[in-house]
Amino acid sequence: MKKLKKRFSSRRKTPPPMQKKQATGQPPDSVINEIISLFHAGELELLERKAREAVRLWPTHPFGWKALANLFIKLGRLEDALEPLFTCRQLAPDDIQILNNLGIVLLELRRFEEAEVHFQQALVRSPNYFQAHNNIGIINMERGRFAEAVESYRQALALNPDFAEAHNNLGNCLKELGQLEEAETSYRQALACSANFAAAHNNLANVLMERGEVVEAEKSFEQALSLDPKYVQAHCGLGDISLKRGKWKDAAARFRRCLELDPSWVKAHDGLNKALGFLTPMWHVPMMNDQIRNEAYHLALKNAIRPAMHVLEIGTGSGLLAMMSARLGAEKVTTCEAVVEIAEVAAKIVADNGYTPPVTVIPKISTKLEVGSDMEERADLLVSEILSSEFLGEGVLSSIEDAKRRLLKPGARIIPARGSIQFALFGGADIERNMRVGEVHGFDLSKFNEIVPAKQYVSRNDLNIELLTDDSSAFFFDFVETEKFPASEEKSLEVPVRQAGRCIGIIQWVRLEMDDAVVFENHPLVPNPASAWQHCVYVLPEPVDVAPGQTAEIAAAHNRDTPWFFFKGLK
Repeated sequence: MKKLKKRFSSRRKTPPPMQKKQATGQPPDSVINEIISLFHAGELELLERKAREAVRLWPTHPFGWKALANLFIKLGRLEDALEPLFTCRQLAPDDIQILNNLGIVLLELRRFEEAEVHFQQALVRSPNYFQAHNNIGIINMERGRFAEAVESYRQALALNPDFAEAHNNLGNCLKELGQLEEAETSYRQALACSANFAAAHNNLANVLMERGEVVEAEKSFEQALSLDPKYVQAHCGLGDISLKRGKWKDAAARFRRCLELDPSWVKAHDGLNKALGFLTPMWHVPMMNDQIRNEAYHLALKNAIRPAMHVLEIGTGSGLLAMMSARLGAEKVTTCEAVVEIAEVAAKIVADNGYTPPVTVIPKISTKLEVGSDMEERADLLVSEILSSEFLGEGVLSSIEDAKRRLLKPGARIIPARGSIQFALFGGADIERNMRVGEVHGFDLSKFNEIVPAKQYVSRNDLNIELLTDDSSAFFFDFVETEKFPASEEKSLEVPVRQAGRCIGIIQWVRLEMDDAVVFENHPLVPNPASAWQHCVYVLPEPVDVAPGQTAEIAAAHNRDTPWFFFKGLK
């Protein structure tokens, strides 16, 4: 289940215990008071026993069911909470607290439509129930309906101007819409209502970071941590500031602290990896010389390009794909490059090869391109190679989302059309000697592995790699059919071991479906003298011996910027 709490702080995770009601056939006051006292005292085992006893003795009264539901919510057993909540709803259909709590549980379970129905029912019974407006806003946010979310939050605030959580959530929504000044105002209003609101301090810091106000952002992150020393996001934000300042040691310490608190926090893994091994690989030249990759792009472009077609390329590089498009008959090719120095060289290369026009090189990131100024009209075809060795590192998802929304004609072709992140367990003596160290010349050097990045890249193609499992797909992306990719994904995968060996980690590669006929894959067992993308490996802390008949448990996650793999064990 996706952890909504990492983004929103609006919903109370443990609803308050029930207020006593006077009704025929209800539990006696002594039972009600005892259960309420147990809830407050945190005596959960005894509370569950007493709640079940109340359900058994007074099955048609909602009190025992509500107590049981609140217990399950407190314990995080959300699926278990559904039955008592639905029973409560039948027994007390006008109880807005029950409707709201049921909506909250369904929202946490990402059953958005059902959750919204219950929040709306609460509002029918109590139009001034501002918490329901706020929760509907969260549903709209999760669905990418930002305008509707803003309206819901504003309705909640009109009913309760001191509702700090709604101010904070409104800030989150405005930040998603790129309205940073308005988002900052909302976060500051949340803090005016609740000065000890750690999430609002953290979110304010993130906005200040985006606006380049690093010093002020640092103060807000520190304030969040003073209120909640275990606030992972604030530690991570301070780590990012240290990276910006080139303080690799401080950054590593911050990211290590994040991972102590949450070992699956992808951004911290990525930040620690950068801090430990910060460098810029020289990948442009092998990419240009990768004949297998070049041929795949050429065939897909040949299949797609028609006369009078306008091609948009994101990520000019050397200008190779733009010139291919022109040579294959495109009437107009617009290509953009975020790095000004690279764009200037590409423009010279295009001119030297006689393709100016139809090729126009624009020194801008694609999200800053404007139809009507940078390009006369929307494009018929999008081609890009903004894929890192780990697939997501160059903002491919957000760039394609933006291009489809603003820069492409309806039904435009996209190359590549689809892609996936592939992986397998791997081993091999040759590659292990390049990933980790043990005994050397009679000396135990294994402690050195503690400061070697866990996530590494294989830049050589002469190393013997043994794949110990079949090829598997962790994440699949359909660039043509998908309008909005998820902000993050987490998966638990079980992979059968096919070959006995000493596993030293997980190897990851890229598979691209250029169109329905052309596929490119930089498979680790296929030699390529000049590779566009390296293989990414996640080295285990200690090697593990595996054998056929075993199943490897793998956790995979991504946050749109980077994927990460975790080896959980064998069974």
